[in-house]
Amino acid sequence: MKKNKLKNQQCYICGAPATSREHVPPLCLFPEEKDIGTTKFRENLITVPSCDLHNTKKAKDDQFLMAALSGYVGNNFLGFLHTQTKVARTIERNERFLDVFLKNATPKWVKNKNGKLMPILQGAPDFSRLTRCFENIAHGLYYHHFKKPFDGRIFCIIDFVTYMNEMAEKWKLVYRKVYELEMRELKMEGNSPQIFKYLITEPLEDGAFGMRLIFYEGAMVSISFHPPIPSTSETLFAERYNSGVPFVFRLKDGSEYQLDKLEPGP
Repeated sequence: MKKNKLKNQQCYICGAPATSREHVPPLCLFPEEKDIGTTKFRENLITVPSCDLHNTKKAKDDQFLMAALSGYVGNNFLGFLHTQTKVARTIERNERFLDVFLKNATPKWVKNKNGKLMPILQGAPDFSRLTRCFENIAHGLYYHHFKKPFDGRIFCIIDFVTYMNEMAEKWKLVYRKVYELEMRELKMEGNSPQIFKYLITEPLEDGAFGMRLIFYEGAMVSISFHPPIPSTSETLFAERYNSGVPFVFRLKDGSEYQLDKLEPGP
């Protein structure tokens, strides 16, 4: 997009003057015509205004995310095909890419949800980097819907990874159950749902709300948005939050979970 069309627009994350537009999620996640025989998966995608730092300078993060997502065993055929085409070309061009993307990578054959054997690489991705990629997508989707950067705290739970932190695993299972019980009936959005779709929940009394991101119909991520705390209640909230006092999470089926504060970590 020409710069004059970006006049007075601000970056979707930091609010700096925008210099370009960023695809949300990154364009590299969507198959190219030469690999799939059609351009339909790259049509009418979401874009938001961005500064250089949060667009062109994070290109390596976008490639990292592409490799991490497309190879997930629970994905559809398009995810698998993306791994065998665009991701494979990226690895061929950069011999060190695999080492950066996946530590201690080993080849393995596993069955997908349809019982078909598929080749994968098993290893440990850079968890912090992966979380940052999803947080950027969350910021972009917020800007797309509300036309302003999000000013608050974002928490990310990645459904397709195994956390070493026991409480983080508990949060992951709760989010999974919340989706099954309370979110499935909500409207899914996204113009290429076989590649990416998402939903937004209704806000709670304190303004917090959630998103569920789904890539290649398999890899899922839960996002929680928590707006700034009003100054009148900030001290009281901070005292309770920092004390580590657990709270009870109640679901529609009557089940209850006692959880610690939402800082899952790796």
